[in-house]
Amino acid sequence: MDKNGNQRTPIHEEHMFIVVHQGNELWFKQLLVELDSIRELFKKSDVWEHLDLPAIISRLEYILRILEIVVKQTTMLHAMPPGAFMEFRGYLGTASGADSFQFRLIEIKLGLITPFMKQKKYHETFKNEKKVQTMCEKLEATAKETTLLQHVEEWLKSTPGLERFREKYRNVVKKMLAEEEKETQKEPDEGKLQRYNNMRRRFQWITKEVGPSDSNANPEVPHKSVTSTLSEDALLAAICINHCRNQRIYQLPFKLLSLLIDIDCLIMTWRNHHSLLVQRQIGALSGTGGSSGHYYLRSTTGDDFKVFLDLFNVATYLLPLEQSKELCEQME
Repeated sequence: MDKNGNQRTPIHEEHMFIVVHQGNELWFKQLLVELDSIRELFKKSDVWEHLDLPAIISRLEYILRILEIVVKQTTMLHAMPPGAFMEFRGYLGTASGADSFQFRLIEIKLGLITPFMKQKKYHETFKNEKKVQTMCEKLEATAKETTLLQHVEEWLKSTPGLERFREKYRNVVKKMLAEEEKETQKEPDEGKLQRYNNMRRRFQWITKEVGPSDSNANPEVPHKSVTSTLSEDALLAAICINHCRNQRIYQLPFKLLSLLIDIDCLIMTWRNHHSLLVQRQIGALSGTGGSSGHYYLRSTTGDDFKVFLDLFNVATYLLPLEQSKELCEQME
């Protein structure tokens, strides 16, 4: 039907477009079921020894597989000839693929704080929906719940042996820095000096030492290149789990952290595919929902839209094998 309710000529690509988006919404619904069940398991106990890790890992695997399907389905639309979308775009009104209500819920429950959440533009975003008030109330209520990211942080802080690992890690880092400083003084050059200073600043949060060029630096905060959402204890626990992942007690926790990163990667992949699809179909035109189209979607593919950014950046603080062998001794 057209805007006047009259029968119109079917547009071939429109059917595929609708099926893909409806399919994604069905999978988002199942993803929310899995996400809620995981948060419920954390609610029962986010203390290390009482957490049902096998069940949580199994359900994170479900989420991973769902996102793989969603990404694959979305790539099907790349087969549409450029401009094909324009043939039926006018019939979509102000509907926007970037403003899926269920996807907004997923973002909030995972723990992503987007500009949408900060500005609380719920009514503006969903003003054309019949149940706009109910939807906005649901979003506001969900925003007050404990997110998966918050649950993971509390669980990480209960990691066994964390204080012992902190002391070992600090000592190894200080030893590594002392050796690097000695090497720099032995054969001074600009490159070595820069490397040493970068290394020293990177580990200030654990050594608690501020150098003469860091009078304004805060040694309590991880390296400024990392946008930290986790506490120092939670970050240190993630470092411990990564270093000691071959020990029995840390094997399942390492799997859990790896799955969280995998999930973030797939969400970012989906965002990127969506952005490229829009650019391919409408170029630099504005989106149907009033956004800047491709430019808005491209802005959602950066680090600010990663839920578990700190888990990606754990690698920043991992030590070379020859300098970290003693870290995991007597940790079980």
